[in-house]
Parts: sequence; C-alpha cells; structure tokens
Amino acid sequence: MATTLFRVKHIARFTSFFFAMFAIGFVEAAEQPRTASPAKSKETTALARARLRVMSARPLAMYYYSDDSRGLKSLAEHAAEMTLVGPQCFKVEADGVVRGEVPQAVTETARRAGLPIMPLVVNPGFDRSIASAMLRSPKAQERAVSFLAYLARRENFIGWQLDLEYIDLADKALYTKFVQRAAARMHRDGRLLSIAVVPRFSDAYPDTRAAEFRTGEWGAPFDFRAIGRAVDFMVLMTYDHHSNSTPPGPVAGHAWMKAALDYAARRVPAEKLLLGIPFYGREWVETSGGVLSRSLTHDDISPLLDRPGVEAQWDERWRAPWFEFRDGTELHTVWYDDERSYKEKLRIVRRSRLAGFAAWRLGTEDPHFWTVAAEAARKPEARAPRRSGTHRPRVGSQ
Repeated sequence: MATTLFRVKHIARFTSFFFAMFAIGFVEAAEQPRTASPAKSKETTALARARLRVMSARPLAMYYYSDDSRGLKSLAEHAAEMTLVGPQCFKVEADGVVRGEVPQAVTETARRAGLPIMPLVVNPGFDRSIASAMLRSPKAQERAVSFLAYLARRENFIGWQLDLEYIDLADKALYTKFVQRAAARMHRDGRLLSIAVVPRFSDAYPDTRAAEFRTGEWGAPFDFRAIGRAVDFMVLMTYDHHSNSTPPGPVAGHAWMKAALDYAARRVPAEKLLLGIPFYGREWVETSGGVLSRSLTHDDISPLLDRPGVEAQWDERWRAPWFEFRDGTELHTVWYDDERSYKEKLRIVRRSRLAGFAAWRLGTEDPHFWTVAAEAARKPEARAPRRSGTHRPRVGSQ
C-alpha cells in the first residue's frame, strides 16, 4: 500500500512538473517575433481604441469580480455602466508560472457588452514566501512577465492588474523593478498595466502615528512614487480600515480614506489614482469568550436592519452608518455603507480629480450604489485646485 501511494505521488509530481515545463516552453516559443498580418493590424487598432476609451473614461469605473452566481448576475445587469471588469482569478507561482483563467460566462458577458477585461494576478493566498521566491529570481521575474504577455495576447485582455500583497519589506525594490518590467512589456504590446496597493500614510515604517493612520507592514513595501511612474493607474485599496483584528468601526471611514489619498496624491498624479470602494460591511459579536468578526454582504445586512428595535446611526466623523443589537448575551455591532455614505465616497473621487474608483466586489453591493454612481457621473462638481509641485520629488519621500 505504501509503495502504491509513493508511486501515485511520484507520478503526480512528475505530471505537474511536465505540464509546467510544457507551458514554459510554449510561452517562450510564442514570444518569438512574428511578421504582422492584416488580421494582427486590425486587432492592434481595436486594442488601441479600447485602451484610449478606458484611459479617457471619467470616472474610470472598475469593478472586481470573484467567481459566484451573484457576481455574474450583477455583471450581466450593469456591464454597460462599467469601464473595466477585474476578475481575481490568476496567480503567479514561485517559479514565475502564471496560472488561472477567466470563467467562460464572464468572458462571454463582457464581450457581448464590449467591456474590457483586466484580470488580477496575485501571489497565492498572499503568501509572502511565494512572492519572495519569484521576486528574488531574475529568471522567474522574466518568466512571469512572459506569461502575462502571452496570456493577455491569447485571451485579448486589455492588460493586467498586479495584486501581490503581504510582500516582505526586504523585497520592496525588487517588487518595484518587477512592476517596471511588467509595465514596459505591456506598453510595448499596446496594453495596460495597473496595480492595487495597500494604503500608506507616511514614509516611516515602523510608523509611530496614531494606530488608525499608521503605515503597516502590508503597505510599507509599496514605493508609491516609483510604481506610480510605471503603471497606467493605481488602485488604493481603501478598505479594511477596521477588520477582524480591530475594535468595531467602518470598513472605509471618510477621514481615513482622505488621509490615505492625501499621501498617495503627493506622490502619484491624481489622474492615475482610483479610490477603492468596498461593497461589504462588517459585524463584530461580543461574547463571553471574546469578540468574533465577519464580513457581510448587502443581502446579509438587510435582514439585520429589519430586526425589531434596530435603528441605524450615522457617524459624522467617518461618514458611515452603523447599528447594534443584542441577541441573548451577545452584543452585535455592524458597520456598513448605504446610499448616503456611497455619495460621500464618490464625492471624494470628484473633488480630488481622481481618475475614478474600483469597487470590491460585484454581487455583494447595495443596489442603490448603481443609482448613486450614475448620478455622480452626470453631475460635475466644483473641483479642488491642483497642488503645485504634486509631481516634484521630495527628499526622503517614497
């Protein structure tokens, strides 16, 4: 029995290795230069038009997708209101091989609507060791860039969004270099490269500022200025302000988002920035054994709001709604977003003259968001004046 199991495991490892080597060889062969054909020229022209349409959209409205039926339904119903859809369905391995695929139903829905697809590529499980192994190997970096170029061409993606997270601070310069290499390749092919970044609030790390406005280890590895020069746009993941490791509070409080944006806008042109908007809320449950927390979709929150005696409150500092209720000995506290708080977030986008916003994720949203977003797109608002010297480097800034 043990011998049989050994053989099965050995065959599985060999098969996985064989397919990885086959994919690498196929990608490297596909990278060889070719003579342009009329069909290729037509494809290049279509890609250039799509790229121009995306980059000139105001707001540039990107919506993230994670595979489920509710997300697909939302995509089908609102594709015409989107600039980009970003499925989170690719991962880059330690050896630089990129694996994954966009679900066929998503591809078909997007194509019918003429909606460009910009998938996300992540380090699996935001595993720091996998990201480090890839970044510290020049060959793995080169392989990853080749895979991204090949897959984008094969699947007709408009480009990619890099979403590597929990990167080792020691790999900060290596990640910046990888972003620059990937951007150069995408631009050479006429495609776009964007990046999702965890917010920073200062150049210092460890940061001694107040806990809520402190650069943490997830944000510290991002060199905003250098990355901002390389990519076409940058998404500030302005959510998880409060989480399962903090006391109750908003997922994306107004003052917190503004502080994150202020840091970013001093290092990256505003017309390259997208504000992250969460479609989820969070519940904290105080029990005799401690505090439990979980994220909530709009469909989770609605029945809680309908409970007898529950009354929504408004926090003026964070410009977000919340409520609490007791269930036996448990105290439940819920923070979420509604029509009013969505208006406040989109007002930041307009007043700060940002390129747009990126919302996480389809299928979890309050249906009122679509009305708010449509009204915001139709109603220009007085804009804040540009800061002089926004793009001028400052000593010690990142």
